Amino acid sequence: MQVVHAHRNCCENSAVTWLVTVLLVVGGLVAGALLLLCAGLAYQALGERRDARRLPPPGTVVTVLGQPLHYHEAGNGEPTVVLEAGISASSLSWARVMPRLAPHARVIAYDRGGLAWSGAAGHARVASRLVEELHALLEVASVRGPVLLVGHSYGGLLALLFACRYRERVAGVVLVDSVPRVDWRPLQPAQQLRLNHGIRLALRGALLAKLGVVRLALALMMGGARRFPRAIAKASSGRATSAIERLIGEVRKLPEELWPAVRAHWCVPKTFLSMASHFENLPESVEEYSREAFPPHVPLTVLSAESAHAEAIEEHAADSRMSLVGTHRVVPGSGHWIHLDQPDAVVDAVLEMLDFLRSLERTA
Repeated sequence: MQVVHAHRNCCENSAVTWLVTVLLVVGGLVAGALLLLCAGLAYQALGERRDARRLPPPGTVVTVLGQPLHYHEAGNGEPTVVLEAGISASSLSWARVMPRLAPHARVIAYDRGGLAWSGAAGHARVASRLVEELHALLEVASVRGPVLLVGHSYGGLLALLFACRYRERVAGVVLVDSVPRVDWRPLQPAQQLRLNHGIRLALRGALLAKLGVVRLALALMMGGARRFPRAIAKASSGRATSAIERLIGEVRKLPEELWPAVRAHWCVPKTFLSMASHFENLPESVEEYSREAFPPHVPLTVLSAESAHAEAIEEHAADSRMSLVGTHRVVPGSGHWIHLDQPDAVVDAVLEMLDFLRSLERTA
């Protein structure tokens, strides 16, 4: 009996020892995870505060329709040129164009809600809401006369819808490789899957940004590192080819002094959440424009990237024919971001439009 009791006690002691060991290991892992979580949150919070001090908005932040929006301007003269950026881009994307237009007219570039120096998006990023916000912003910025809208990619869709909804406020439109509506209407299953993937990726990006992971990955990548950013991209999207790497490729086309600001803007959750909302509402945004009719009296210039697919170029050419004074040209040597690849082509198109509009004023 003593042997049995001794064996039982030995087993019980072994079980207790095993349980204590497991609890210690699990407790250590949990404590380690919590420590990493707190470290990431602290790293992100400190980084945001540092960015706010070092990279203040270059323009003015105003609240319109409950949405804080940042805009900055340069130059004088009418009509005012309004620059509308692509789906996840900001006013900084016009850095190679805006200074060259400023000697010829008043030029305004702004950031849509959730992007760059504007506040977090308070409403769904659907085109009808966005053109309302732009219209209200122009009022606050004291832009009285008709404007010349210049829109890149998704910004081109907004420029078209704005011209339809507020035709008395538009003197002319220049589209810079505007988003091909043919890709999204009717919405094919493959395109829906592509959108869903983009939305999931953006939402994961928002979480990783909140934890400081995006900030760390971008800092390392800008410093030349590749292994850790690739690992993050693979963990977040299942692919080794990183959206972060593509972003860095476009950022490097901007003047080098702007890189820190762009990097800072992509380190915060609001940017990814805004991008997700833009993607989620893209089919509805395209549908909203399809129910409108472009005013034929508004002059329209359409630039296509040389890299654009045939159906997109075909649509761009058809768009130019909506106007009684419409032109279309394919820009040699350009990718989708024509204003970064071939800024001369965009500047020339805007200046030609300004000259034409002013000649109409003189003969009126």
